[in-house]
Amino acid sequence: MTRAMSHVGIIGLKDDLAAVIASLHRFGRLQIDPLAGTPEIAARPLRIADDLRKTWEAHRLLLSQIEGVMDVLGCDPDPIAAPVEGAFEAARSALEPLSRQVEALINRLDRARSELASLPRYESSLRKLLPLIPDIARQAGMVTVGVLVSRAHAGALPLIDERVQSLTGGQALLVSGVLDADTQALLIVFPGTYAGDVEALLGREDVARLRLPERFGHGGPDAMLANLMTRLSELPEEIAAIDRELAGLGAAWCSRLAGWRDSLADGLATFEVLANLGETENTFVIAGWLPTDEMPDFLNRLETEAGPNVFVQPLPLDASARARAPVIQENPPPARPFERLVSLFSTPSYGGIDRTRLMAVFLPLFFGMMLGDVGYGALVLLLCAFLMRRFKTGFSRDLLWVLTIGGGWTIVFGLLFGEAFGSLGEHFGMQPLWLHRAGDQMPVLFLLTLAVGVTHMTLGLVLGVWEAVQTRSRNHLLERGGMLIGITALLALAGSLAGYLPRGWLTPASAALLVGIALLGAPMRWLGLLVSPIEFLGLIGNILSYLRIAAIGLASVYLAEVANEIAGAVGGVVVGVIAAVLIHALNLALGVFSPTIHSLRLHYVEFFRKFYVGGGRVYDPFRSRFARS
Repeated sequence: MTRAMSHVGIIGLKDDLAAVIASLHRFGRLQIDPLAGTPEIAARPLRIADDLRKTWEAHRLLLSQIEGVMDVLGCDPDPIAAPVEGAFEAARSALEPLSRQVEALINRLDRARSELASLPRYESSLRKLLPLIPDIARQAGMVTVGVLVSRAHAGALPLIDERVQSLTGGQALLVSGVLDADTQALLIVFPGTYAGDVEALLGREDVARLRLPERFGHGGPDAMLANLMTRLSELPEEIAAIDRELAGLGAAWCSRLAGWRDSLADGLATFEVLANLGETENTFVIAGWLPTDEMPDFLNRLETEAGPNVFVQPLPLDASARARAPVIQENPPPARPFERLVSLFSTPSYGGIDRTRLMAVFLPLFFGMMLGDVGYGALVLLLCAFLMRRFKTGFSRDLLWVLTIGGGWTIVFGLLFGEAFGSLGEHFGMQPLWLHRAGDQMPVLFLLTLAVGVTHMTLGLVLGVWEAVQTRSRNHLLERGGMLIGITALLALAGSLAGYLPRGWLTPASAALLVGIALLGAPMRWLGLLVSPIEFLGLIGNILSYLRIAAIGLASVYLAEVANEIAGAVGGVVVGVIAAVLIHALNLALGVFSPTIHSLRLHYVEFFRKFYVGGGRVYDPFRSRFARS
């Protein structure tokens, strides 16, 4: 269910604004709404002084810089436990030298990693070229230049030879060879006095050269390769050393950075909230929401901390205000894990039906009906118990609780169906307490799932009618009431035709069915004559959709049977057991995934749409991140 909320306006002298904001921030229970969206209060937006805006921007910039440094250092993103006094000044003075130090390390790390990625390619090329290098290239004063030419343009090599020989007076030696399937290499060896002229020539002709990084591009090819290999051996330790330096900075600074970050973010929130406030000539105006049962404590605290000149005025909770009211879901502990699953659909409107408890009842029930196996249910419970030791909070924890409850229902239905890893339980004397769903009682299973579907749909329509009455929605009342009358009449008609009800019920049931369809189409007027029969057929389709409970369960049963049969059919006992275990593991994985997904679908698509009115917004109070929940 959702908690009752009170809509309030706070009015006070501008001199008391800072004290009021501080009090509200510490109290942490008032959701402050933009005054522009609160028509109940007439006031102009609060004018924020230029110097305050500059302070605001300075805090925002410093906060972004701190977060950037923390991200580079790999700091824990979770908030710290207590605020830090003087965080802005301390952070501003310490962050600049720290940022320079971190930036220098990151630049070194990027260069080292880039070298580690690129140098092996140079090494490979040099090793292929070494057999081509003549002895003259190793003489003092000689320079070697590598030229790379596509095999398709190898005809240009004689032209390059002619130009270089002309430039060096015939003192150059050119040697060519194949570098790879697509590239031919040309080595040009010449006296170093011609180095500038040769480089200029190759540049003018736009000839691609094999260029090593500057630190390796001097000396003979053998020396280049030796230097390159030495560098490659040094790089891993250099990268590791830089990582250790960054880790050391993180250990020394992360705690302080997190304290500054959270304190700045907390203070920044008190600046940003001012944009939601209004003012008159001498007063400020705040509009917001808080839980009704916390109103006395709120009034006492505000009077104590902000003074007697601050007034709280209850605002009318009319239909317009109720549509804007934030929602706090309040459910008993067993149902709370389902709140996140419900919220995946949307947030309920204020005062509307909270679907959490309904899902907490039906979703595990559907899960257990589909899986319905004592052995699988026990494994689900054991697996969830193991994973809960790792996941203490969050969505994963809630989902594990949902699966735990589903695992319990799986064991219950496994006993009712007489199944433990399929038919394996039968070899140990296990018998169904109710029905054997994979045997000659399969039609009973399908009738059971249809009955579950009718019950679920009927409950949804009853809730939908109640919701329509509460919200005074004529169209919803006609639509959902028509569906409810139609489905009741259809059941009576089917019972009369099957002989379970008197034949005399046929005529009134048929008439009631027509009335229900007519009411369903009434909001659409004449168009409803065409649309309402289709809508009613859609309702029948929704009910038939519950047959998936039986179908998925039978698929699981038959896959378990296959696993057991393979275990007995394979020649070797060990091989048979391994094959059976693998298939049972696959069946268990499918048996957890499919029932969860399809149970959610039955709620989101078939059930919730019959009564649920969404469009609500989650309660988000203005509070310090250091305040206790």
